Amino acid sequence: MQKFLSLFIVFAAFSLFAGKAAASIPTVHITAGSSSISAGQSDTLTVTETSASSIKVTGSNGTSYSLPYSGGTLKVSPSSTTTYTATATNGSGSATARTTIKVQSAPPTVSITADSSTITDGSSSTLIVSAALATSVTVTGADGTDTTFSGSGGTVTVSPTSTTVYTAEATGSGGTSSAESTVTVIPASDLSEVQHVVLMLQENHSFDNYFGMLNPYRKANGWDVADDGKEYDVDGIDDKLDTISNQDDEGTSYPLYKFRTTCVDDMTSAWLESYGDVSRWDFTTTRPIRMDGFVHTAEGFSTRCNNGTSKCSGKFTDTTGERAMGYYDDTFLNYYYYMASQFAVSDRWFSPVASKSVPNRIATFTGGTTQGLVFDPGSDDHLPQLSINNIFQELQTAGVSWRIYYTVTQGSCLAGDSCGSGNANYPDTTFESLSYSFKFVYQNPSHAACKGTTKPSSVVGDSTNSFCIDPNHIAPLSTFYTDIKNGGLPAFAFIESGSGKNDEHPGSGQSILTGQTEVATIVNAFMASPAWANSVFFFSYDEGGGPYDHVPPLPGHSNQNTDASLGAIPDISSISVNPDTSPAYFPCLPSSGRATTHCDLLSGDPGTKSTDAATQYGFGAQIGFRLPNIVISPFTRKHYVSHLPMDHTAVIKFVENRFIGNSAHLTARDAAQPDLLDFFDFTAKPWATPPTPPTPASQSSLGYNPCSPTLMGP
Repeated sequence: MQKFLSLFIVFAAFSLFAGKAAASIPTVHITAGSSSISAGQSDTLTVTETSASSIKVTGSNGTSYSLPYSGGTLKVSPSSTTTYTATATNGSGSATARTTIKVQSAPPTVSITADSSTITDGSSSTLIVSAALATSVTVTGADGTDTTFSGSGGTVTVSPTSTTVYTAEATGSGGTSSAESTVTVIPASDLSEVQHVVLMLQENHSFDNYFGMLNPYRKANGWDVADDGKEYDVDGIDDKLDTISNQDDEGTSYPLYKFRTTCVDDMTSAWLESYGDVSRWDFTTTRPIRMDGFVHTAEGFSTRCNNGTSKCSGKFTDTTGERAMGYYDDTFLNYYYYMASQFAVSDRWFSPVASKSVPNRIATFTGGTTQGLVFDPGSDDHLPQLSINNIFQELQTAGVSWRIYYTVTQGSCLAGDSCGSGNANYPDTTFESLSYSFKFVYQNPSHAACKGTTKPSSVVGDSTNSFCIDPNHIAPLSTFYTDIKNGGLPAFAFIESGSGKNDEHPGSGQSILTGQTEVATIVNAFMASPAWANSVFFFSYDEGGGPYDHVPPLPGHSNQNTDASLGAIPDISSISVNPDTSPAYFPCLPSSGRATTHCDLLSGDPGTKSTDAATQYGFGAQIGFRLPNIVISPFTRKHYVSHLPMDHTAVIKFVENRFIGNSAHLTARDAAQPDLLDFFDFTAKPWATPPTPPTPASQSSLGYNPCSPTLMGP
């Protein structure tokens, strides 16, 4: 009996254990927050269980996740339809459950822009199409255009005879999408309304440094909506004040800040320094484009200037380079801000060369080329005058009038002032860097009879007759005021800035207010003259000069720091082309160590190593930084902002198109520029009556002297 009882207890215990084990096999459930999502979206998986000691989730796309034994939630982002399996396990066994998330392919995206949104009849425009998530893109237009690209897009040149809307339709696995761009065609006779083109370049300021705060000013005054009813915003820094900074070489970070002074220490954007601004110490084709070297460059410049290893202007009180991050607004630049908001401005106007003033001014005259040089051929390279074709030669050959108005002399006197004798009275103009200038102005110390159309320099106020000059082509600025009154303004006029006097160059001891007042005097007289009715005045700066700008002047990168809310903006690759093709002059290191006519790099400069971007892509690897600018004319659209990439040579192209012909160009660079017609409305003539600008800010109007180095910091 006892033996039987023992067997019964063992059997009962075994039965109880077996029943408990069967009850402890885990269970699991898995659900998705949504059974269907679009590509790029995320979904949440929820896993519940009973009696599990571990839970694992695997996806049919190869993903694998572990969860706590109690289950939980899991965020997943499948790129295609995926089945997820949850497996719950314990010592008694395992259980599985499945759920599927269906991924709908995202629709493709596409944009289309025209490099010239307005053209004259008989001209052409290039449509730039970019697409993503597409297998093909087709561009069609009422003019018969029907072009198909691969999924990434491409470019197509069109020549509509009337205003045409072009549609880009992208097709992909997620469906289709489309975008439109309009090319407006105006009669060639409309451009003939322009009888005079004036170009004036001041000195050394970047777009962000001067015009980075245009947006809040325009919006506050209701000047951000143009006549077409569209709102136009500027690619500035008002939305970046808390996110942008540069470090000095000691590791201190400096953000953007508002200048309290109108006088700052000098800076530089010479060849090496311009590349260093974009990416410190790395000039290769694979360099990171950080725009982080402006403070580093300004700091190094101060150090070299203070220890005497560089020729510099003035004394340097900012030894950290912080000044490179300073900016102005309408407090000091009230005249410029008003005019830029009333008329038109471009936030994609660059200088043609990644270097300093003289190379950029030469490149402006020549349609974009220095034929290999990156430095000043005179003061830096000690070379003779350059034999390069230029806009003045091109116009002269075509029988079109032109004149250069000089503001100062080589003796640093204002033109027309008594300035001693000899070279001191000689006109200060970059035109003299070109050998063609010798036909119109040259030194004559022996007082020999002047050649050709030139006359003794007493005709421009030099009582010593130390040079010969053709006053119909080279004249003091005072002549400009006479010409705009009496009908003497030529077809093309170039106004040289007042170097060291009123050109706004940092570090020269002058307040920027002096330059703004000088420009206001010139422009106000122009607007009040008979010449106003049929003229265009292009105003800008020769080069960036060293202050920060957030837009990289590199093909493929020019929009990387631009807010998407501004819409589709063409990359600068359309204009950043090498100006010379036969021969193709690239920057180079002279074999002898001394500059030659086509080579003047120094050891270590960008372009001296085989891996450098400048070595492989020449002057198209990087152009100069963005510049402040205003397009002033009775034909200018009110409150307009252009996003079309351009450099100074676009103005040269405008002059060529108007006075010579659509096929005229000096180099591949000016040929690649937009025609600038988007700035104008020749029918409505919006500013037939010019606006009344404010009096430029001055020490008197401000109530204090703002020109003080002690106010240079934040």
